[in-house]
Amino acid sequence: MMSMFPVVMFLFALLFSSVAAAQTPPPGVPFDASKHPNPIVTFVEEKDFKLVTYDKAKADAGIELLGLSQDEGKRGSVELADGRLAKNMSILNFRTDVTFYPVVRQKFRLANGSDLILYSFRFPKVTLPREYARKILNEAAIEKKKKPSEMRFGGTAPEQLEIRGARGLLFDKDGQITVYWQEEGVGHVAMASLERQELFRVVDDLL
Repeated sequence: MMSMFPVVMFLFALLFSSVAAAQTPPPGVPFDASKHPNPIVTFVEEKDFKLVTYDKAKADAGIELLGLSQDEGKRGSVELADGRLAKNMSILNFRTDVTFYPVVRQKFRLANGSDLILYSFRFPKVTLPREYARKILNEAAIEKKKKPSEMRFGGTAPEQLEIRGARGLLFDKDGQITVYWQEEGVGHVAMASLERQELFRVVDDLL
């Protein structure tokens, strides 16, 4: 019988190459579904989001916010979670200061009656050389732990895909699709209970 060890190592290497080739995930603590909004945004918690005006969210986050055409859907609310400085944060086996910027959460009601939630944030600033930080973050994202709850994505392995012309990550759990990508230094996470192709179409139409 063929040993399982080479197979496990092959799958691990395959997953690493997939995540490394995709958009680098931001630093964060292990995903906890009872606290965090999704596997990517784990540097703020659900309780941190407060209702704000569109203009305040845009100004405080320092980013241009994406939206939908009136034919595609209607914005229902805008929320903001403040940023913070994490001193001496552990990433893999390294310690570094990380500046987390505010996260904007927009909730939309689509024309078909479904809901779309969109998170947007400036990519956190890690006090390491850019390419070195990218490598460390990619490795931290797939670091194996004894308990799935101690892993960056809570033990869920993302798929790689292309969205809006950029490489991204996709999580599919219980019918809810979560996709992550970056545009010009801004990270975006879209979540909806839609068929994949329909979600991709809506995300492609974001303005």
